Amino acid sequence: MVITMQKILIIDDDDAIREMLTVLLEEENIPVTGCGSGQDALRILEVYRFSAIVVDIFLPDFNGIDFIKTIQNKNITTPIIIITGSSQFELVRQAIRLGVYDYLIKPFKNAQFLQIIRNAIQQDELNQEKLNLENDKKQYQQELEQQVKESIAQIRESESRYKSLVEQSLMGVYILQDGLFQFVNRKLCEILDISSDQILNKTGLLDFTADDHKSLVDTHLRRIARGEVMAESFRFHALTTKNELRVLEVWSGLIEFQGANAIEGIVLDITEHHFTKIRERQLELELLNEHKLAAIGQLATGISHNLNTPISIIQANAELLRLKKADTPEIEKILNQTKRMAELINIILIKGKKDQSTEYTQININELLRQELEFLNANLYYKHHIEKDFHFAESVPGFEAVYSDFSQSIMHIIQNAIDAMYKAPQRKLTITTQVENSTIIVTIADTGKGIPAKLLPKIFDPFFTTKPVNVDEEKDIHQPRGTGLGLSLVYNLLTPYKVKIDVKSEENHGTVFTLRIPTLK
Repeated sequence: MVITMQKILIIDDDDAIREMLTVLLEEENIPVTGCGSGQDALRILEVYRFSAIVVDIFLPDFNGIDFIKTIQNKNITTPIIIITGSSQFELVRQAIRLGVYDYLIKPFKNAQFLQIIRNAIQQDELNQEKLNLENDKKQYQQELEQQVKESIAQIRESESRYKSLVEQSLMGVYILQDGLFQFVNRKLCEILDISSDQILNKTGLLDFTADDHKSLVDTHLRRIARGEVMAESFRFHALTTKNELRVLEVWSGLIEFQGANAIEGIVLDITEHHFTKIRERQLELELLNEHKLAAIGQLATGISHNLNTPISIIQANAELLRLKKADTPEIEKILNQTKRMAELINIILIKGKKDQSTEYTQININELLRQELEFLNANLYYKHHIEKDFHFAESVPGFEAVYSDFSQSIMHIIQNAIDAMYKAPQRKLTITTQVENSTIIVTIADTGKGIPAKLLPKIFDPFFTTKPVNVDEEKDIHQPRGTGLGLSLVYNLLTPYKVKIDVKSEENHGTVFTLRIPTLK
């Protein structure tokens, strides 16, 4: 029996490090269990469950990678944080491929360690909540399947009882023969928004199936009709007579009807449940994204503060050298570059503070764009392979908003534009701002592959993406990857500000996003 406790397991053969991390966590009221070897850790994990596991990449009896594989084989899903030295990046990459939650490079800061631990605890809570929801779903499905089995057994007792029960059922019921409906109950007509006179002997299940699911439904019906399976369940997208989407769960089986083989089916409308699960998943991923952004912002701020001191020393010494050797041209180059570095560090500091704030602040869209585009120069593909054409209005009015809502949204759109131009014949990013009355107009245009007209209505849907989800970064580090959350997040963040988003696209010619931002409430 595994006892569940909100604890952190620290595995490190260095007593000093283990003691230091234990004291640090216990000061934050986070219980800690520590051990010095992989075998001890495995024995502990047989009894206790933890919210996070911190493990050194090298253990006296285990290679850190082998230890991670071992506990994963035991179906332990606790977030794992590895501790490694700065020269062990290959092991870090192997650990990341195995799905570890995060890693720390020695030496690391206490604040950084605590933030990662807090995030890991939150991730574990989300994982447990997801597991509970999945268990509830399985139980619900089992109960529903049991109800269906019982209903079918009762229906087959007699034709009269069958009709009486089916007509009053809260689930849709049908009989298909030769591809056409021979019987439908009231509930199925209600789901498909059609009368029985319009459906019987005139249409079949495929006539109400969305195009992208027709092959799936046809395959299931053929398998049942040929007797390959006695009964089968499947889920598909249906369209009502008013072209409204329905997500339907179907249980079908082979029966004899009026002396010939037919397919009997029971239909449950799970549209609301389906989209509720999508919204839950979207909110979960958005929450994880917010935690990740906060951690990155804090890290960037810390790095920037630490860089300011050596930059100041370099600049001061270069100025002294200029006084002594004014005719040396290299000194001026050093001063110019230290000034440039100071400006970049200042941009990182400002962006880090603004991105972490949830307070409304006065935003100048031109300044926001300049800062974000300067920050984007860290993307080498953008810096060296994208032609830039920026035209900002000389004067734009400010407006009140949460800075990160607009910085994230604009960067998602720009990143999509960059991804769309990956290996395109022409790669040009054009960004303009202008003002019409009390409205700021931001235009972001690319010369990429464009979006097919039939896909344009879907681009703001959660989890819809035209980019590959998994890519091999070892072959091409610039290959775009997609989650389907970027533009969905843009829509959710900007809608409360009454920002109008217009998208025009032409395949193989590019896409233009236009944001109309009202400055008056």
